[in-house]
Amino acid sequence: MSFNLSLVSFFVLIIAYFIVVEIFTVLFRLTGLREDKARFQAVSCMTNSGFTTRESELILNSAARRNLARVMMLFGYLFAVSGVSLLVNLFIRSSGDQINWMTILYSFIFLVVILVITRSKWIVRKFDELVERLAKNKTKGAFCNNVRILEMFHDKLIAEVFVTCIPPEIREKTLLEMNFRHTYKLNILLIKRGNTIMDHVISSDEIKQGDRVLIYGSKSNIMELFKDSIE
Repeated sequence: MSFNLSLVSFFVLIIAYFIVVEIFTVLFRLTGLREDKARFQAVSCMTNSGFTTRESELILNSAARRNLARVMMLFGYLFAVSGVSLLVNLFIRSSGDQINWMTILYSFIFLVVILVITRSKWIVRKFDELVERLAKNKTKGAFCNNVRILEMFHDKLIAEVFVTCIPPEIREKTLLEMNFRHTYKLNILLIKRGNTIMDHVISSDEIKQGDRVLIYGSKSNIMELFKDSIE
């Protein structure tokens, strides 16, 4: 492979790396991770650098996240092997081939343009929305009852539940009728229904489809009740 072709391939590899990280950041976010944690996990998997024990729990407690992490590690390995191979080829060819400086210039300009685009919040948001829409269409309900972990306290956590597939056992029942706190060992902190925020949840309230519920309790109890979202 010539020096110029190796250089172009290396820049293409960098661009592909950014795109893959962004795609998997969206997918991790759809499994319930916050944006910052989703990006951290995506970069960790792509670089095969690992993560702390506490952070690893966010991956291990979800089958969907484990599958995503497994695929990302494979991508990371392929990117690492390809990157090293291209860099070695660049050093070998730099002394033997005639370097086309225009190719280097154009490649550098192209890379700068791509980096500028990736820093555009509007473009990134539109790209994320496209990936999210495609992911939800292809997975056929895999992200049903999306549970977003906000904070963890040992075996307890605060989570935001996007109720899109309401569990049959709580459908059309008030919290009093379910004896919710005693039955499920969970505390509802607030319910957001449309533009209305119910921050004083009472026993006559119901959990309805489309609600965003802020809930506190053990992850095992949350997983048991909203089993469509995390395993």
